[in-house]
Amino acid sequence: MQITAVETRRYAFPFEPPLRVAWDPVPRTRQEATVVIVSTDEGIEGCASGDALPDRELLERLLVGVDPLRTEVVRELCETVDLHHGRPWTVEAAVWDLIGRALETPCWQLLGGRSERLLAYASSAELVSPDERAERAQALHSEGIRAVKIRFHHADWREDVAVVERVRDAVGRAVEIMVDANQGWRMPGDREPRWDVATAVQCARALEPLGVYWLEEPLRTDDVDGYRALRSRTDLRLAAGEFVRSAHEARDLIVRGGVDVIQTDAVLTGGISGCRRVAALADLHGRMWSPHTWSNGYGLVVNLHLALAVSTCPFVEVPFDPPGLAAERRDWLLPEPLRIAGDGSITPPPGPGFGVRPDFDALEQWRVG
Repeated sequence: MQITAVETRRYAFPFEPPLRVAWDPVPRTRQEATVVIVSTDEGIEGCASGDALPDRELLERLLVGVDPLRTEVVRELCETVDLHHGRPWTVEAAVWDLIGRALETPCWQLLGGRSERLLAYASSAELVSPDERAERAQALHSEGIRAVKIRFHHADWREDVAVVERVRDAVGRAVEIMVDANQGWRMPGDREPRWDVATAVQCARALEPLGVYWLEEPLRTDDVDGYRALRSRTDLRLAAGEFVRSAHEARDLIVRGGVDVIQTDAVLTGGISGCRRVAALADLHGRMWSPHTWSNGYGLVVNLHLALAVSTCPFVEVPFDPPGLAAERRDWLLPEPLRIAGDGSITPPPGPGFGVRPDFDALEQWRVG
């Protein structure tokens, strides 16, 4: 079997009303998405999405003629493009979907099959009042969800801690709470100052009595020495690394920075093969890999398969913050939205590969390229 073509289809889905996410200074009026389709001489195709693929022609030239089962060759070729150009990892993910379809096996089993299901943590999007956030957390808990992530982004972090306090009072210890400080990176044009180590330490110590499961991205992603200093001054788990560009950055956060949870995203950093290596490194150091999944519904599915295969973390991120971000809005790219089960767990769609085949006829109304 050999790869014969790499195709992309681009879409733009309107957000009406706009989605006001905590880390973006501009309300989101639409979501753009690129679906990658990798074809073979045996008529088998694989698909993925989660990021743009500006270097399609170059990747096609490099991959045509390659046996897709040689996944390390695919990864290494993608690495050479990643060094000089845009992130290429959706094409690597599509190859894994192709392999799963060829072998008639779900990717999560093909990649290791460590878990059949994981607990979803509902990852919030919007900045809302403490009472509103507590009401939303209670509503999620009533549906069986057992963990939530709260976004920080007030000018004074103490206001954010007040939100966590209110949620903890509302749900007790029945729900785990993750906190995302959103200090690792910035959206284009956002020049808001980032926390220093002293601020991160003060915030972490304020969160410790609240039983927070982890504190995510309290520092710039590249502040490895800062993470090492913070690690020695708090009992909270520290999570980081969702937007690192290369494996060595993830390695340094684990080995030198001492983060407890590394969060590389398989459609943004290293692909499935690269993130599997990062997960193994984390496990060897007694740490966890738990992926960032905030690209689109397809990217969530890709990362869910790898998390089920190799993650030692009991939780996986599921962007879900109704009413602003319901499953249908998140998963517009999928034939059917992913649902969190009544026991708080989540599994990917059944079937070989990623278990998903885009309904291209239905998506045509939003196609832009």
